[in-house]
Amino acid sequence: MLRELKIDNYAIIGHLDIAFHPGLNIITGETGAGKSILLGALSLLGGSRADASTIRDGAASCAVEAVFDVRGYRDELLPIFEENDLDWADEITVRRTVSATGKSRAFIDDIPVNLGTLRAVADRLVDIHSQHQTLLLAGTDFQTHLVDAVAGQLPAVAAYTADYKKLNALKAELTKTVQADEAAAKERDYLQYQLEQLQSLKLRSGEIRELEDEQNLLTHAEEIAQGLDYCANLLTADNGPLEGGIVAGVKSMASALSRLTEQYPPAKELAERLSGIYPELKDLAEECERRRDGINIDPERLAAVTGRLDDIYALCRKHRIDETNAEEELLRLQTELDARLQGFDAAETRIGELKRQIGEMEAKAAKQAERITAGRSGAAPKIARHVMKSLGELGIRGATFEVKIAPAGGLTATGADSVGMLFSGNAGTVPQPIENVASGGEMSRVMLALKELAARSLRMPTIVFDEIDTGVSGSVADRMGEIISAMGDSMQVLNITHLPQVASKGEHHYYVYKDAADGAGTRIRELTPEERVEHIAAMLSGSAVTDAARTQAGELLKRS
Repeated sequence: MLRELKIDNYAIIGHLDIAFHPGLNIITGETGAGKSILLGALSLLGGSRADASTIRDGAASCAVEAVFDVRGYRDELLPIFEENDLDWADEITVRRTVSATGKSRAFIDDIPVNLGTLRAVADRLVDIHSQHQTLLLAGTDFQTHLVDAVAGQLPAVAAYTADYKKLNALKAELTKTVQADEAAAKERDYLQYQLEQLQSLKLRSGEIRELEDEQNLLTHAEEIAQGLDYCANLLTADNGPLEGGIVAGVKSMASALSRLTEQYPPAKELAERLSGIYPELKDLAEECERRRDGINIDPERLAAVTGRLDDIYALCRKHRIDETNAEEELLRLQTELDARLQGFDAAETRIGELKRQIGEMEAKAAKQAERITAGRSGAAPKIARHVMKSLGELGIRGATFEVKIAPAGGLTATGADSVGMLFSGNAGTVPQPIENVASGGEMSRVMLALKELAARSLRMPTIVFDEIDTGVSGSVADRMGEIISAMGDSMQVLNITHLPQVASKGEHHYYVYKDAADGAGTRIRELTPEERVEHIAAMLSGSAVTDAARTQAGELLKRS
């Protein structure tokens, strides 16, 4: 339950520190005193939108803090705390601040949290019913949530909704992937063509240099052969100035000098030098002959080599590759194109995987939705009976109320159903959608009946009503007060009201007023029993309180 509420510099409130009690807490006050501002402050703790306009004039920031006693609600609240990585305690402090720049910060037990976490926790601590929320009864989302609350399947619906979002995310990814794959189809075909050109070339490392060297050799083969032949002939041929060529001549000279060594000793050195030259010249002659024999004048091979180089350089020009790095760049391009095409293959694989996952998720969601439908169908008659019983007690005895569960025509964020609430305030008339036929007073009474049932189903620690009794009076208001009072037996109820019949039901009565004297703005205090009589008498008779009104107020309080 809400044990304590502190407000600083929020709207017209300067400072407020108020303690609340278990059971029914009544809040009354003059119009414009700031009763609904208390709800605004609580809504801020619930994660509602905040900006600098919420700060009291002249203040640099505002802060709202609430202390909740949650003993007895561990089973309902602990999963929310564990899911959001918060430590459990029997007393929880929730605080939110707003700076002059409009930036807000939220804390749970002094631990900073984001707004999503704040909302998740606050939604299980306090349920705020404002006058605006009665209008939400016309919304299918609100109606669906109430039915699921009574059916006790909000966790199941939350799990389904999470899977539904995953399913939609998978479908969105599939659509995006398919569109990207279709858009890339032409590019893929062109890239495949380019890759096949490069692959058919079968270029290998070092090949260009080999081809260029072979092309040069084949182009000058005849000239090279002639030069080698000339050298070989000069070294070994019989024609020329020396018989047998230069090699034979060197050998003859070495022999001739060797014969002179006795007569002329220096001839020995000369003979040795010639003998040393002889093997090299002989080897040189043989090498020239071998190389000459290895030179082939082959126009067909030259044409083939030239054509191969032309193919390579044509691809260089096509891909704007510098011929100085042709081999390296062409091989790099081939690897790059292959990788990009593998990416296209991966997209096709991903499309298949997404379709498989979507099929599985659709089957899972369909089973979840089927169970949710069964829960709603089971809860619908229970809700209808409860609402009609309450409406009869609240003065609408000929009313008909139905909860209609119809197929939605497919999966939606909350299941496969369309939930609607049908109402007729008069016997014999066909029920119509409640938003089309119910008056303000009727909507308030239906909402109270639904809230009573939902709050008990959810085991909510605290529920706040802001003039849910709008549009009723007399005995109906008295019965409405009894219903609200009965709710206070199982939970804490804060009820803002303008009706004396309802105000008299509370165990504790708070009065909201403006205090201009100390500049604090809106104030709130708990009334004493004597003050309650006077205040309820004023609600009965107006500003001029009569003895009759005091007597009637006393009777109302005694009955309560």
